[in-house]
Amino acid sequence: MAAGGEQQQQAHRPGLYKQKNKQHKHGKHRTKGEIERENKGRVAVMALSKKQRRELKKLDRRHKANQLRRNKKDMVLNEKRRLGSRDGPPHLVAVVSLHAAVDAGAVTQILRGEGIGRVLHEDQGVKGAKDSFGLVLPRFKQRFTFYRSDTADLHSLLDVAKVADSLVFVLESTEGWDSYGDYCLSCLFAQGLPSHALVCQGIADLPVKKRAESRRALSRLTEARFPDARLFPLDSDQDAVLLLRHLGAQKQRRLAFRSRRSHMLVQSASYTLNSTLNDTDRPPTGLGTLRVSGYVRGCPLQVNRLVHIAGHGDFQLSQISAPVDPLPINTTSSHPAKPARGGDVEMMDGSLEGEERVLMKADPAVRESLQAEAEVDPMDGEQTWPTESELQEAEEARKIKKVIKVPKGTSDYQATWIVDDDDEEYEEEEDEDDMDSCDDDDDDADEIMEDGDVENESQVSLHRFLTLLKF
Repeated sequence: MAAGGEQQQQAHRPGLYKQKNKQHKHGKHRTKGEIERENKGRVAVMALSKKQRRELKKLDRRHKANQLRRNKKDMVLNEKRRLGSRDGPPHLVAVVSLHAAVDAGAVTQILRGEGIGRVLHEDQGVKGAKDSFGLVLPRFKQRFTFYRSDTADLHSLLDVAKVADSLVFVLESTEGWDSYGDYCLSCLFAQGLPSHALVCQGIADLPVKKRAESRRALSRLTEARFPDARLFPLDSDQDAVLLLRHLGAQKQRRLAFRSRRSHMLVQSASYTLNSTLNDTDRPPTGLGTLRVSGYVRGCPLQVNRLVHIAGHGDFQLSQISAPVDPLPINTTSSHPAKPARGGDVEMMDGSLEGEERVLMKADPAVRESLQAEAEVDPMDGEQTWPTESELQEAEEARKIKKVIKVPKGTSDYQATWIVDDDDEEYEEEEDEDDMDSCDDDDDDADEIMEDGDVENESQVSLHRFLTLLKF
């Protein structure tokens, strides 16, 4: 401080070359030797081989989220609009009755009515079924395939529910479903229930004042199983139109086992022997080719993969063909299509008849084999496969029970540690050839055991047990 105290001393300011001390070594770092041992001679890359992640700004992240949302929405809409349209398979609807007093055939009869403005194809259903037919609605630009399932055969009902796009449950107007119908519902829910609709008949026969009350009572009964389902009366053509519109526009429930695999409800099938196809004079072997026809749903069908036929097993495909669509939508169009601005003419389904086109043929070098189990090679030394005699000996040895005398009060766990006398004698006989002499201390110990105070066999066993525990 200067004399007189008028001027104060300025603080020291560090310069450019200030000393910087090393930080404290906290012990969490790796030494050069450890780094070299971990690298094992590898050299760091001189340039990045992957594309660097660039962080997006807030506005870019918002745009990206909107694009992903829009793409997902378009994908769902396309999948929904494809079902039942001209570009996709017909909407497969299975009619199931849940009460013994309900006739499901009356429901299919109303759906065939002429008042709904439909084009009926009786031959485009499942051949051999009771009530199965194709239905085209030019008014809604949709097509349906109806199939009435037999609830008496539960396995058949579950198989149809696996491939059906929608189920129509026919209920009784007062009770809803009986005990067997409730059992069928339990099995369907356990397997996976697709989109469905509830239908009841007989409400139109009631007085006008009691119709609303009857529908509310039936809705309360169905809330336990179907909390969000809508109840449709089906007594007239107008009710049938409302039901068909609901089936075509309702949201499809996604089932994992169905969306991951290709599936098809066979509408027609024919079997031809191989000797007939090849026109040979060889004796028949019983093998042949099964030709099935139907609409493939779910994932695209691969010709080199195996297909499973319910109740029969796995089979190989030879080829996949595409015939002319047997259930076209624009069958009532009598006027020719007008050319577009570009001069192209849009072809209508069913306007031109063509031959069957072969889409894919199986490649014998690529397709899957039908062999499901590995063949055991008896000459391979690494595999150990017991023979029948060895299995029989092991089974007999397991049945033989050894009785060992143990002290009173010994538990099962303690008894397993007690060695039988026969086993000891057998082990001693094996060791006699290897032992040349014994120590005197061992002889003395044997004499002590022989001349000791051990009176009976139980005390001997107890002595052995205590010796084992001490060891």
